[in-house]
Amino acid sequence: MPPPTIIARFRQVLGRALRETGQAVDRAGVWGITQANTTKTLGDPPYIYDDHLSRHRNQMPLLRRGMPQVSDDVAYIAPCSTLIGTVRIGPGSSVWYGSVLRADRCNNGMGRSPDEEVAWRALSKNERSSQRDLSWDGTANGGGIYIGADTNVQDGCVVTAVEDHTTIGDGVTIGHGAHIHSATVEDHSLIGMGAILSPGSKVESQSFVAAGAVIGRDVTVPSGELWVGNPARKLRNLTQPEMDKLKYQADEYVKQAMGQSNVMDLGGNVADELAPELEAGRTDLSSESQGGVHVEQEEVSGTQQATFKRERSESEDINDDDKYSDEEAEPLKVRAQ
Repeated sequence: MPPPTIIARFRQVLGRALRETGQAVDRAGVWGITQANTTKTLGDPPYIYDDHLSRHRNQMPLLRRGMPQVSDDVAYIAPCSTLIGTVRIGPGSSVWYGSVLRADRCNNGMGRSPDEEVAWRALSKNERSSQRDLSWDGTANGGGIYIGADTNVQDGCVVTAVEDHTTIGDGVTIGHGAHIHSATVEDHSLIGMGAILSPGSKVESQSFVAAGAVIGRDVTVPSGELWVGNPARKLRNLTQPEMDKLKYQADEYVKQAMGQSNVMDLGGNVADELAPELEAGRTDLSSESQGGVHVEQEEVSGTQQATFKRERSESEDINDDDKYSDEEAEPLKVRAQ
């Protein structure tokens, strides 16, 4: 693919200048407010800089390596995840906390049309290698990362496309800490926690790569099989209920992701105008909780009072034995026991 257009270059430079200027002005304002509201004398500790914004950019466009594109209907992209370069996320998919999707070794300059990207994606690995952008750094022979619909990339995963495209289909579950490097994962498969897919490997549809398994370079996992070990090998075929559960698990993660889609509205970046509403909500919940405790305490108190009266009555019956002589009290003691 050709290098980025002049318009893309100008937009990149202007956007960066505006963004960094805005951040500098914001920091100066926060520092000024802190200084105005705090009385300091000589010898006091320095001001505490309380930055009210999270400045982590989880989507990082690269001028010569492309820009992440996330579907408007995506389920959830965690604020501390990182998407770098030519990364495409389909509808209903989710990328969870601490995951890194890095496609920064491809010659896919920003500002090109969708048709040009489709043509570039269709090129073979050798064809892309022959079209490297040697005027830059000579490393642009990799591919992009393409994730389909309703797929979940769980916490701490690493997905790269250094040698070729990484393609992940629909309804795929990628367990915590898995590594996928220039590999292909077809629809409704499950990659277990800590598993590694080496460059050129392929996991066909409705397959299960067990936790910690290592799929070697250019190895194919056939459809409907369970692979385990290092190096990974086939253990057995999956049953039909097990294959059905693969799709069910991916659907459940879509629901889980939708429940966290507004997490940034309730975290450290909450807007000032929302603070009174959140405080009122906490007060209402606290009142309801306290009311329930009062009811429970009243019920417990009533039960305790009844028990106390019964025990006191029994105690008084036993203590009445003191009014009798030893010979007269003996039958009463036996009866009380």
